[in-house]
Amino acid sequence: MKSKIFALYLPQYHETPENDEWWGKGYTDWVAVKTAKPNYIGHNQPRLPLNNNYYDLLDVNNIRWQANLAKKYGIDGFCIYHYYSAGKLQMYRPAELLLNAKDIDIEYYFSWANHDFAKQWFGGDGHLLRKQEYGDKETWIEHYRYLSKFFKDDRYLKIEKKPVFAIYNVFHIKCFNEMMYVWEQLAKKDGFDGLYIIGTKSNTNLKSVELLENQWIKKSFIFEPMNYRSNGINTSVMYATRRRIKTVLIRANNKIRPNHSIQEKYSIKAAYEAILNRKMDKNEIYGFFVDWDNTPRYRSKSVTFIGASVVLFEKYFEKIYSKSCRENKEIIVINAWNEWGESSYLEPDKLNGYGYLEAIKSVVDET
Repeated sequence: MKSKIFALYLPQYHETPENDEWWGKGYTDWVAVKTAKPNYIGHNQPRLPLNNNYYDLLDVNNIRWQANLAKKYGIDGFCIYHYYSAGKLQMYRPAELLLNAKDIDIEYYFSWANHDFAKQWFGGDGHLLRKQEYGDKETWIEHYRYLSKFFKDDRYLKIEKKPVFAIYNVFHIKCFNEMMYVWEQLAKKDGFDGLYIIGTKSNTNLKSVELLENQWIKKSFIFEPMNYRSNGINTSVMYATRRRIKTVLIRANNKIRPNHSIQEKYSIKAAYEAILNRKMDKNEIYGFFVDWDNTPRYRSKSVTFIGASVVLFEKYFEKIYSKSCRENKEIIVINAWNEWGESSYLEPDKLNGYGYLEAIKSVVDET
């Protein structure tokens, strides 16, 4: 079977009271992207969208443009980040615009980014901005009721007659089993056969088996390239320990010797090889990625994957996509459609034009 291709989709930092307070009045991701500076000779920063298309996701026509572009080049849908903490939504308006614009022909599902917000960007001191909280049973019901209007949308992805819902960090949710029981019952009342929960694997030393042994989790999604950075080719305590020491030493050097900073770099080809050669469980979903360089947000503390190119992307995506199809995976997920703040995007830019999208179209047409 052909795996459906989904791209991770950031609803961007549109203007909200929280964003104004945390990052400055009118902050969006484009602020970070435009002000990024290269950290070393040959460093591809700042990234420039093709034709200076610094779009605004509060304009539904831009979402319509994104969806049409994705479909044209063989991408089936978007995995949209969802931010919800004990009754408080964040960066939700683009998803609601999509929900209400029924003419936009794109599949989608949510990935709950259930993490704390901290002042880590732009040289921040790391203090907590918003703690991720889950509330009580009434909060869980309220959250489900918000999600259910999306679940009932014909474009929302269902597998086995169940709405798909990914969660970034399952183990952060101490009430996970209780909450899932409530949600399962509500989903069945809505006429579904339950929920199709996907757990995300990227945290250091996390194994998919730990996710999949939970009764509510159907699949484990391998989030790349952070899984590779955290765990290497396979989840290894030795690798993770060495990597953590490397990160600590680099950051210590950069704090003491700011004029002689060192970048935390990884080979994108090595990461692609690891993804290709890693033995996958039948219930694991392949993750792939375009590029990764979060300099726009983290400046000298950034993590950079070097060696990205359209040719390399197409070569490895063809092999990994083919494996996903042969192994009858329902979906494969690419990081990302529009993560400009992390330099991971399929959208056209000044350097590569439509190259990455054309690579996907070529692979899909020939597989």
